[in-house]
Amino acid sequence: MDISSREKIREHAARDIAHRWFAYFEGKNKTVNRQLEILSDDIKILHASSYLLAYGRDSAAEWVANIPEEVDSHFIKEFIYNPLSEDLAEVRMKVAYQVIQADNQIGGAIIHYQTLVTFTEDNLALFKFINKTPAEHNPNKVFADSYQENRIHSLIYRWIYLRETFNPEGIKELLVNDGQPFIFSERKDVKNYEEWTNFMEQLSAQTQYGHYEIESIDTETVSDNQVLVEIKATWKRVIKGEVLSSSVQYKLKLQDSGERYLKIVDLQE
Repeated sequence: MDISSREKIREHAARDIAHRWFAYFEGKNKTVNRQLEILSDDIKILHASSYLLAYGRDSAAEWVANIPEEVDSHFIKEFIYNPLSEDLAEVRMKVAYQVIQADNQIGGAIIHYQTLVTFTEDNLALFKFINKTPAEHNPNKVFADSYQENRIHSLIYRWIYLRETFNPEGIKELLVNDGQPFIFSERKDVKNYEEWTNFMEQLSAQTQYGHYEIESIDTETVSDNQVLVEIKATWKRVIKGEVLSSSVQYKLKLQDSGERYLKIVDLQE
């Protein structure tokens, strides 16, 4: 695989777990095991480079299980991905944090996150190190809920990562009722999940490597648990030695049933 494509795929995998990390703290039903899924066995979590919050998965399990119940939000304002070695990258984030305090006042901070992310052979991302340092007060005193945004963006980057790695079985987890009924496109040869899987397998056999460059993610709330998402991106890939680039647009209807990821109810390509 081309190194630039590999790192873009890995960045998407890292963005997925970053949004999953913050959604955990904001959600009402916290599932510790799901949070541990995105941490390495030797995970180390620090506050302000000096206070040790957790070291190792057992310690991390205890820490995340005892996070105080608060109404808070975390908006990722900056996300900087920097490859370090064959299986390690640094991810730096600037996060706007808010919390509704006991007196109903809005507290918060701008927090700088320095993290190390390690990758499996399938380019799956895991946090190896997390250091969170409050840098300044958050000047915004009007509370904004970020849970839906983090859930949506986690799903989108997971879905893009699975498309880039040609993993239709992984995508099946993201579909309502295993994709039945499911609208993939207006193509006459792709009407359901099985036909789309065949299409993806053929495309994988032809494509040497490739990745997506996300340009925009726009959302519209339909109901308490459904949203519409429109994604615009550039798809870059190499087929038979030829570099191809094309603009693509996807429209998805997503449903939140409280599972690991939101589910795709409808998809139009």
